[in-house]
Amino acid sequence: MRKQLLEFAPGFSAYVGSAEETPFFYREIFQDHAYDIAQLADDAFIIDAGANIGMFTLYMKKKYPSSTVLAFEPAPESFQMLSENIKLHDLQDVELHECALGAENTTQNLTFYPIVPGNSTLVPEEKKMVGDVFRALSQDWAESADKMYSSSEEISVRVRTLSHFLSERKDLKRIDMLKVDVEGAELETLRGLEEVHWALVSNVVVEICDLFEGQLDALKSLLRSKGFSVRTETPPWSPIEAKMFMVIGHRKVVAT
Repeated sequence: MRKQLLEFAPGFSAYVGSAEETPFFYREIFQDHAYDIAQLADDAFIIDAGANIGMFTLYMKKKYPSSTVLAFEPAPESFQMLSENIKLHDLQDVELHECALGAENTTQNLTFYPIVPGNSTLVPEEKKMVGDVFRALSQDWAESADKMYSSSEEISVRVRTLSHFLSERKDLKRIDMLKVDVEGAELETLRGLEEVHWALVSNVVVEICDLFEGQLDALKSLLRSKGFSVRTETPPWSPIEAKMFMVIGHRKVVAT
């Protein structure tokens, strides 16, 4: 993966490792506003689980300059780009952690895809299923899937619970947005959040694939059990057959 500095708009550039996929992330976040799910406080506390090179964090800090962001990315090369982008934009109150999130503190193998590092995953079986779906759609989709997943490597990464980090913040009063885009480990990430921290969350947005049937229902059930109203959207960029969803949860949190 070769580092490049790309200009996405006048006055806005970022370091990328993949010129193939990053323009898609920019369009999704900055132009299509996929994560504009709620109006947050100016000093919002935001969690970016699956930060990749930092497009979501850059967007939220641009929109809410006084916000605090905790960003998590396990792939070493993507984490390097993330770190350099935070420095490039001279962002303050952004805390970076080079690790995956899960239901317990452990070590796991991450399957890293150099051509599409944003697809890197702890659950490679899911990516195999996605590739098979794409190959069945058309020749163009098949060629895209073959290119995307043509090379990979296994990397041992730390996995920590989200509450492992939140427990260190004794003054934490609220979590305005929890964004989860972790390529197959969504439920495990959320199961690593203790009740004391769930009680602080007012907005959740999770990208999830339901090719392993039952994942979507389990996610919605979990969020509803925590008191969230839930809605589900199909991203415009995804074919229906891929069963990709954005699950959005809202609830009112009473400050203590």
